[in-house]
Amino acid sequence: MPVRRTVSEVDVNKNTNWLNYPSVWTWYLAVIVLGWLGISALIDDAGLAWTYVHLLHGVATYYLLHWIKGSPNPEDQGKYQALTFWEQVDNEAYGTRNRKIFTVVPVMLFLMATHGTDFRKQPLGLNLAVVVILLVAKLPALHKVRFFGINKY
Repeated sequence: MPVRRTVSEVDVNKNTNWLNYPSVWTWYLAVIVLGWLGISALIDDAGLAWTYVHLLHGVATYYLLHWIKGSPNPEDQGKYQALTFWEQVDNEAYGTRNRKIFTVVPVMLFLMATHGTDFRKQPLGLNLAVVVILLVAKLPALHKVRFFGINKY
C-alpha cells in the first residue's frame, strides 16, 4: 500500500518554489525584451544590442544560478547551504520545465545575438564562450561538482 503524504510532510523549498508560478516566466522574458529595447535605444545595431543582453544575462544568471549557495530563508536551517540555486531547483530533479526554460533561454539569446549581424563588429567568440559556460554549468553530470575546489565552501 503506497504511503500518502500530507502537505506538511512534503519538502517545499521556499527559495525556489516561486518558479512554479506561471507569471514568473512571463516576467523573466519581459525583462529580457525590455533590456534589449533599452540597449537598442542607446546603440543603433539590433544584433549588437542582443549581444549585450546575452552577455549581461549570462553574467547575471551564472552568478545567481551557479555561484551563490544556500537559501535566504531561515526556516531551511542550513539544509540548502551547500547547494547553488540551480541545484535546488525542482528538488534537484533534472528534465523539469523550469530547468528546460533556464537552459533554452541562453541558447535563444546566443542565436539572436549571432544571427544576421556583421561579424566584423560582433564578438562571436565571446557569445560562444558565454553560452558554452552556461550550458556546461547546467549539465546533470556536474551536479554538486566544484572544479579545483572553487566555491566549495
